[in-house]
Amino acid sequence: MHDARFSHPPSAMGNDATPRAGWISREGMRRACTAAAVLVPMAIAAGALAVDGRDARVFLLLYIAPFFVAFFAWVRIRVGEIGGTSAGAWAVDALATVLAGTRLAGPLLPASGHMLFFAYSALATRSVPYRLLVLVLAAETTWFKLVVWDDFASWALGVAAGATLAAVRILIHRSTRSVPVP
Repeated sequence: MHDARFSHPPSAMGNDATPRAGWISREGMRRACTAAAVLVPMAIAAGALAVDGRDARVFLLLYIAPFFVAFFAWVRIRVGEIGGTSAGAWAVDALATVLAGTRLAGPLLPASGHMLFFAYSALATRSVPYRLLVLVLAAETTWFKLVVWDDFASWALGVAAGATLAAVRILIHRSTRSVPVP
């Protein structure tokens, strides 16, 4: 007689109460996202202290570090939706993340990566606490973009791109059956 318990590594076994995605439990992935939402901004803050120049420190501490709090909080929410979201909606999530992330490499995209991600994630996520977090961070980003850097164009393009991608995701999610993501 074959014992299914020995067909997979123990960490991949689970029941309906503890859904598993590969080797890591969903709850384990959510905990990792929570830890990253704290540790990544802390690492950026520590790095900022070693940077010469007030402007560079302010940029890292107040502009870059808070973004990662929102990013990992959003990933944590999405991990909780594994198995209940269509593959098309996941693809739009990935596209929005990649487009927003390209700004870290420089001005490859004319849209603000922060505003693209904040608009997208706020509109495509149902969590009210998350939306409040993003509202505060979007206000901060707006201050940097419009007041400090006088950069209305990238701010507006980011908001427009994020809102458009969110609308696409919502339409895809509503029109397709949920397909489990491996």
